Amino acid sequence: MISNRIASLVFALSVGCFAEPVLMEGIAAVVDGKPIMRSEFMNNLYRFQDTPEAASMTEQQQKEAVLNRMIEEKVLLSRIDRDSIVISENEVDQRVTSHLQSIAASQKIDMATLEKAVRAQLGLSMIQYREQLGKQIRSHMEISRVRQLHVGTIHPTKKEVDVFYKDYKDSLPRQFNCVLLSHIQLPIKPDSMIVDSVKHVAEALIDSLNLGIKFELLAQRHSQDSTAAKGGDLGYFKRGLLDPAFEKAIERLKNGHYASTPVKTDLGWHIARVLGRKEDGVRSAQILLRTIPTAKDSAAVLALADSLRNNIKSKDEFAKAAKKFSEDKSSNFQGGLLGWFQRNEMEPAYVDPVANLNVGEISEPVMIDGAYHLFRLDDSRQVRELTLEEDYGKIELMAATHLENEKLQKLIQKWRKEVLVEIRMTE
Repeated sequence: MISNRIASLVFALSVGCFAEPVLMEGIAAVVDGKPIMRSEFMNNLYRFQDTPEAASMTEQQQKEAVLNRMIEEKVLLSRIDRDSIVISENEVDQRVTSHLQSIAASQKIDMATLEKAVRAQLGLSMIQYREQLGKQIRSHMEISRVRQLHVGTIHPTKKEVDVFYKDYKDSLPRQFNCVLLSHIQLPIKPDSMIVDSVKHVAEALIDSLNLGIKFELLAQRHSQDSTAAKGGDLGYFKRGLLDPAFEKAIERLKNGHYASTPVKTDLGWHIARVLGRKEDGVRSAQILLRTIPTAKDSAAVLALADSLRNNIKSKDEFAKAAKKFSEDKSSNFQGGLLGWFQRNEMEPAYVDPVANLNVGEISEPVMIDGAYHLFRLDDSRQVRELTLEEDYGKIELMAATHLENEKLQKLIQKWRKEVLVEIRMTE
């Protein structure tokens, strides 16, 4: 039996993938030789008319606004060929799979149940649904690539964030049913004997490489990573996306060379190799030997978590403990403060630990991604406004998006003059 919650979710996902039936087909406009179909336009118009923005407009103004947005999107997509942007079917397929898996995980269902929901609500097989979803995701990816190429990422100054907040304070979204959380993250680490013994194995493998044994062969036999079957090939990564210690090791290597000493990260010991370079990144390979904690290591961290939970009596004490013990670098310096979350937008792993907490209470230790976490519910509100003091990070992101959109809009207006736009719809 498919729940109403899942059914509603699938229906929502279908919006934008499938046009509502119309009696008359035709072309609303042509942009750079590519048509905007009347049915596509009407479908967008119906959805726009349900938004608050449309409420103060006449029907003619609504039509003009919707058609103008669709023309601008086509103008944006016209850059795909001009900028030689290529998105492979494999990239799209991976995004579709990831998207569907995320939906299933958020609803705590398996893929088979999601497939039943799609069939029941849309009358489509999963293959058909993936195809429709793929078209939508490809369009989003293309727009994102054009945006990244021409706009990039803008990092607003504090002054720009302050100005944005002052100008748009009254229109910023409110938060509903929200909680203020702090946490202490205590990762489970192997003891020094395990770390040292794994390092010795890595050094022995480097000796084998020095004797002429192929890197790919050793990776296939010894690497404890999903890339082992491919000889340890990690593919291309832009600078800043790999572990800093690993990047530091490969930045000094010539193409085809491997590091003479193993590299330590949170995963274990890596033997790093450079396969090739581009202007914006490096293609590398690795042999990974993991340092895996024992049950004794886990028990010691759990005992520390229990001790902290039992002895912390106030918010100040929690903050001091977070600064001393927590290894989450993004929050420990501010006493473990994670910030405000709407309950329906929280990280899935956070939901259960804090679900039944009262303000001021600390959760039982919970295991998330190889670490024990303690959560403290600092505050809870049904409705709240965003403020610079408590939500600077969120507002900074909004300001960045606003500035990026302004830059992109200026480019679109410039590009619009460079392509032929023919409006055919007269009613």
